[in-house]
Amino acid sequence: MSSSSVPIIVLAHGSRHPRADGAISLIADATSALSGGDVYAAHLDFSPVTLTNVVQLLAAKGHREAVVVPLLFTKAFHARHDVPEALQEAHEATGVHLHLADGLGSGEDMAQVVARANRTVARGAERLVLYSVGSSMPEANRAVADLTRRVGEILQLPDAVAVHATGKGEGTGPQAALDAAGENGVIVPLFVAPGTLWDAVVEHVSLYGGPRLGGPLVTALAPLVLKRAGGADFRGECFGEETGL
Repeated sequence: MSSSSVPIIVLAHGSRHPRADGAISLIADATSALSGGDVYAAHLDFSPVTLTNVVQLLAAKGHREAVVVPLLFTKAFHARHDVPEALQEAHEATGVHLHLADGLGSGEDMAQVVARANRTVARGAERLVLYSVGSSMPEANRAVADLTRRVGEILQLPDAVAVHATGKGEGTGPQAALDAAGENGVIVPLFVAPGTLWDAVVEHVSLYGGPRLGGPLVTALAPLVLKRAGGADFRGECFGEETGL
């Protein structure tokens, strides 16, 4: 089977936000428009559109394999545990071979995507704040800090800091992001789709004013999703008979 005929599944963490599922579907549609192939949306949590349900649909259509692209920025808990478990469960339920692609990551290509999506809103700002969910794994947070510096370089904003929405201690949460940005900064969310954590920042600024705000990446991610899916054909982990899983 050629890689162009293998369907792609974009696998999101999932969110209680009412617009989150629709945003992930938009990413799938945008990726499909670029590839000319079938692309489906699935979620790890908070949605009835689970990976197993989507793969069951593919099996009913006669597909025997698919590529899964996790919409995750770091190799933290979800990437290391939840995603492989979801693929294993879906394979066992359907027999469909699932090729696990790399996640979105925090490398140079992601920095270019974030910078390009926020170039207009960041123009003239004095400071960049990259606002991410945060992780209990220090290496994941360091990866986001490196990404923040690179995005700042591309946007010619050397004063760039990462702030996390969750975590212990000072320097986390929406108020920390607002304080870090000040009146002349810009806060850019490292979010795939709308989420309640980002809404807290947006609502504060809408009520009281404050720095400029970017927005979730959504369809700006489509070229990167397609790139990751292509890489899975050669080096992605496969859940199925080929690896004895």
